[in-house]
Amino acid sequence: MPSIRNELDEALYEITMFHLGKLRDYVPGPVKEAGGSKKALRRRYHQDPVYSIFGLDSPEYIAATLGGGTVTSIHRKIGDIYESVVKRVVMATLGLTEEQVTYEASIQSGDVEEHRTADVSIPLDDLDGPDRERIAGYCQDELRKLTDRPRADLVGLGMEVRHSYATGDSKRTQADEAMARHLLVSGILPIMPLFSDQSNRGIVRRYRSVWVVKEGMESYEMVTFLTRYDLFDFMRRNREDFRQPVIQVLKGLYS
Repeated sequence: MPSIRNELDEALYEITMFHLGKLRDYVPGPVKEAGGSKKALRRRYHQDPVYSIFGLDSPEYIAATLGGGTVTSIHRKIGDIYESVVKRVVMATLGLTEEQVTYEASIQSGDVEEHRTADVSIPLDDLDGPDRERIAGYCQDELRKLTDRPRADLVGLGMEVRHSYATGDSKRTQADEAMARHLLVSGILPIMPLFSDQSNRGIVRRYRSVWVVKEGMESYEMVTFLTRYDLFDFMRRNREDFRQPVIQVLKGLYS
């Protein structure tokens, strides 16, 4: 049973279970190519003049083959969860609308102009007095850690919310860095919360030159400070419900 204490808890629970529910509909690429069933995939591998000789038609190999795409799908859904719940927490606790927490911009990334959005934006002018004072102070403190010549006229903060960052894709990295620079010159503090501690270390070190990077519990603590809502406590209270859809899709690799 879910551990629900208030309306925000209920909304976050529904958001999380909605995204996890999509895992049931995921079909790995090799299964699609074989006609949509693992039975057909096993038959296809068993008839192959190489796979059948070296054991690549075995349940163990098939599970390993399907595992890569399945794991990627799991991580995408978890990423969607964190982006959605952080936005909902910010809106609910700070009294902001969808429009207010949305920031869009055209940025130059290398030779390409891209349309980008910040996952969550908090404009200081739209906040009530106590919230504005607390969050403005937080932004100034973090800005001093990011640059030796901090701007004094920050107008807000913009978040790129990630549960983890494992990719080393150069184009994506370049675009993320361009977005951070755009935010900073626009008077918006660029913050990248990474809620897991398992991110690519090289990418994290690189991003720290342009993003305020928070990792693991630092990310949860940041959300708590900005919104006065304990997101980690919510996740911890409901982890048994959140684990089950992931475990079930992984078990399905062997069935």
